[in-house]
Amino acid sequence: MSLIIPPPRRLVDHCGPVRLGDRVALAGVTGADRAAETVVLSALAAAGVHRVGVPEPDLTIRFARGAGGPGAYRVVTGPGEVLLEGGDDAGAFYAAHVFARLLAGGLPAVTIEDRPAMAWRGSIEGFYGTPWTHRERLAHLDFLGAHRMNTYVYAPKDDPYHRDRWRESYPPEELARLAELVDRAAANHVRFVFSVSPGLSIRYSERADLDALLAKFAAVRALGCDTFCVALDDIDPLVWHDPRDEDEHGHLGAAHAWLVNRVRDWAGAPVQFVPTEYHGLRETRYRKEIRDLLAPDTAVWWTGHDVIPATITVDEARQARELFGHPILVWDNYPVNDYIPGRVPLGPYDGRENGLSAHVEGVLSNPANQVAMSTIGLSAFAEYGWDDTGFDAAAAHRRALAALAGGRAEAVAALTAFADLNTRDDRLHHDQAPAHAAALATVRADLARGDRAAAVERLTDLADRLIALPGLMADARFAVEAEAWLAAARLWGEALAALVPVLEDGVGHDNVRRLMAAAAAVRDDRRPHRKTGVLVGDGVLDAFLTEVLDAS
Repeated sequence: MSLIIPPPRRLVDHCGPVRLGDRVALAGVTGADRAAETVVLSALAAAGVHRVGVPEPDLTIRFARGAGGPGAYRVVTGPGEVLLEGGDDAGAFYAAHVFARLLAGGLPAVTIEDRPAMAWRGSIEGFYGTPWTHRERLAHLDFLGAHRMNTYVYAPKDDPYHRDRWRESYPPEELARLAELVDRAAANHVRFVFSVSPGLSIRYSERADLDALLAKFAAVRALGCDTFCVALDDIDPLVWHDPRDEDEHGHLGAAHAWLVNRVRDWAGAPVQFVPTEYHGLRETRYRKEIRDLLAPDTAVWWTGHDVIPATITVDEARQARELFGHPILVWDNYPVNDYIPGRVPLGPYDGRENGLSAHVEGVLSNPANQVAMSTIGLSAFAEYGWDDTGFDAAAAHRRALAALAGGRAEAVAALTAFADLNTRDDRLHHDQAPAHAAALATVRADLARGDRAAAVERLTDLADRLIALPGLMADARFAVEAEAWLAAARLWGEALAALVPVLEDGVGHDNVRRLMAAAAAVRDDRRPHRKTGVLVGDGVLDAFLTEVLDAS
């Protein structure tokens, strides 16, 4: 997957290319730079350079430490030497990825300086339905590192040991997988945040339950994880699971603050907390108790004024910080799709006001059940977390599509069309397939003025493009995940093509309806999407076809 780098804070073009040659040396590499060195060596190998570390090199790549704070970096490319300077280990790693991208584009002579706006940038695997596979998680951690995102929160609702059976230890084979994830995260300078969600059954007054929770965390800390989260979202706030709990704590907020503080004491470091009241801005007893009783350095997750808000403003973020009285992390439910069976939102990540970093520590994505299809939205999150004052949602969306398409014009056009067909999510975006709707509006206008030849020509062109979509997906993982949606798009294209005989000769109505039914019946195999047909251009393609059939 090609990495398209958004505009850095400082870019100086020194004009002209840098000669790579076939003899390269690396200098200044320390043990802390091994991950960055691996990125550089892979990039050189991809460029055909295999003679590395030789005397009298054509090019020396020098690693160094500089200023700028966590994650900051500077890349300077010029005749005979490349400087990769990081404010810390993560900064050096990001500098290496920038070098790899520059090398893929011909290695121009430039100076690039950049630093992140937010301390926490990344994703939360926190959705309901089919969790990601182990292989998908490993690839996702590589994606996060390559896109300068530094956090992955492990919180899949349908992992039974995370939520329903939280008291039970992970089986050895599952623990081994978690160990591999922790290691892969570290290799990508990603913080692995391990979350447990005990709220469905925990008894706050029962010492055995606290011991079970701490034992669950301890087992993962033994793997190298050092950041933990207590998730008490999506539970009934009126239900106590032990009659002693209310007598001991009085109210749920106090009980939650007590529990999270015990985890904080055990961890010996700040932890994270998903409260039961995780959205909204209204003062409540629960929030007052969290504000007053929770350890001051505990970060609180908040989703906005709603569970999936159309907008989040700077003023709302300020209010949330004051309301909870703790550092705020935004759990942004986009492009999550567990609430919209059949849909995968592929539209721009918009509606978030620039400048949220003034009041929050990070804005992280809760992605879709489909991990590779989520990379379009996640790429925008990466840009927003890095520079939330200069963020441009439309430009970020275009860069994400171009990266996923490998930069090939035909693939970019196809992926752009496919994303348009999957815009609607009923929260951030209520309009489906706006570009296709506009194209079909033009066909309607042709028909209204009696120009059937023009209508058929436009319709044929649109149908051909939809039919060709499955073969134009450049990223193999994306194409596999999107198979159901691509198959439906192809069938809708075939239905549009089958409409031509209806317009020209008044025949073929049943064939169009057969193809429409076939398109509507295509399903994905992940929960909850297996319950219904996938939705592609719905309300646009089907409405147009029905309208023309009824009128013919």
